[in-house]
Amino acid sequence: MRENLAAPRVGRDNLVAHERQVLARARSVESRCIRPVLIDGSTVVIRWTFQFEWLDGSTTRMEELAYQRWEGERIAEEQFFYDPSQLASRKPTG
Repeated sequence: MRENLAAPRVGRDNLVAHERQVLARARSVESRCIRPVLIDGSTVVIRWTFQFEWLDGSTTRMEELAYQRWEGERIAEEQFFYDPSQLASRKPTG
């Protein structure tokens, strides 16, 4: 799995550990799949939106494309494409 053009993260345990680190910083995460999902044989492209509410009350909204190659029932490779400027969190107003 890789994000944009970064070096890939390899190994299921490594991937799960990274996701846990991100989720530990979040109060809530909402995700939405934007249809259609594009499928061509073992290649799948999914458009996602995410809304993170962080423990400090700030929020982050991001949109990404997930480009996947499947082998049977499992994702063999995945690359996410998104604009890194979306990662800037916004402080709550008021």
